[in-house]
Amino acid sequence: MDLIHLKQIVQFVVISMAAAAVQLYLSPHAFTFGRYFFNALMALLAAYLVSSFCDFWQVAESARSGFIGVGAYLAPHLFNGLNNLGQRFSKDPMNMINKFRGK
Repeated sequence: MDLIHLKQIVQFVVISMAAAAVQLYLSPHAFTFGRYFFNALMALLAAYLVSSFCDFWQVAESARSGFIGVGAYLAPHLFNGLNNLGQRFSKDPMNMINKFRGK
């Protein structure tokens, strides 16, 4: 493992932990270690996904940490939205497909 990958991993972890802490501080839920660990894990996954998209879109290195921070902060909301979408799709798949197709 070279120094660039180590720097990127540390950046993901620090941004994810800070985003999870801010997210829990602003949320109405109790600040427990389990909830913090789960939010930090979601933020870490979102940070990795956003970083991959930044690599794909060739985003400048100076803007990359900002996008990663916003993605890590919004991770619980994004994953809750995907979960709700999956639940709606499982209840009535044809209706959801028709909505996406515009019918």
